[in-house]
Amino acid sequence: MSEKEKNEKNEGIVLAASHLFVFQSYEPVSGISKSESEEAAILAFEEESPFPAEQIARGLFFGKDGRVALWGCEQTALPTADGDDYLFPEFYPFFGWERQIGSVEFGITPSGGCLLFFDAGGSVPTEMLGMNCTPEDERFREELRASLLFLGRSVEVMETLHQITLRSVSADSHGKMTAVVERDGEADITWQVEGEGLWQADLRPTSEIQKFRADKRSGERIWLVAKMAAIFLVLLLFGQSSLWGLNFWIEGKEAKETSQSSQVRAIEERADLASRLRDLGESRISVFERLGELNLLRPTGIQFLTVEFEEPDLYKVDGRVTEVRILNQYTEQLRADPRFVIVEALPPRSRDGRVEFEISVRVPSVEAAAL
Repeated sequence: MSEKEKNEKNEGIVLAASHLFVFQSYEPVSGISKSESEEAAILAFEEESPFPAEQIARGLFFGKDGRVALWGCEQTALPTADGDDYLFPEFYPFFGWERQIGSVEFGITPSGGCLLFFDAGGSVPTEMLGMNCTPEDERFREELRASLLFLGRSVEVMETLHQITLRSVSADSHGKMTAVVERDGEADITWQVEGEGLWQADLRPTSEIQKFRADKRSGERIWLVAKMAAIFLVLLLFGQSSLWGLNFWIEGKEAKETSQSSQVRAIEERADLASRLRDLGESRISVFERLGELNLLRPTGIQFLTVEFEEPDLYKVDGRVTEVRILNQYTEQLRADPRFVIVEALPPRSRDGRVEFEISVRVPSVEAAAL
């Protein structure tokens, strides 16, 4: 089976056969930091490795209990990882869950398998040995027996060996690996790893990893900036739409108020007109009442020809009289009556044997007369 066919279902990840690797597991050391433990494990691994340090492709993994696993092989033996694909050994997806002390497992992978020994329990094996055969191969038991003897292990574990099978492993665009493993033909175990745990296990050269991480961070920043710009644009459009809506509402409100104000003005004008007409009506009633009173004082022999209302309370009377004596008598009565004030009385004129006169009389309002 070609490397492409082996890795075609491992999205974003290329797996290298387990039998290519030298594996070492180091117990946690108390009193030192995690970075110091990592550095010490790397130095010890390079001293024990059969390959020159500059030719080794190396990866590592920290267990929850502090145990450090390191693995390496010659760089030339590794498959090619194109583009953004991670490069891991086939046994790495088996590190994601806790085991009991003394557990022994055989992991089935696309390129064969591997023996995993968990002498101290936990998720990191104390020992790993890659194999070319799988349980379906005729030579499996023979290779398994030889591997156990090579490691100095008892062949009796062959009868109690737990079998685990890698179903799938993938990495998403956010740098998270997900592995699905079947154990003893039962329910699948799914686990994930991300961040430094993923980068430290990657077998690609450090320069490639750094470049990839730098490109990834740049891409994430660009995506974040684009996302923020898109959000800002959406908010800007929303704000602009809101302003348009508010402006439309204000214009509608102003138009309505303008329309209503014209109606209010019309109503006020009508009310004012009605008030003035009412006042005029009351004034005219008073005027005609006074005119009637003025007429009642008119003695026999005086005739009113025309009466003009130059003001609401001012009468201009043109008339005829048979004798001047009667006219003088009438004007004296008007002067004696507090209801009337003679404003002007022109001298009488004789015409065709009759005497014509013109007199202007003011009739004060009821309120003025009361004062």
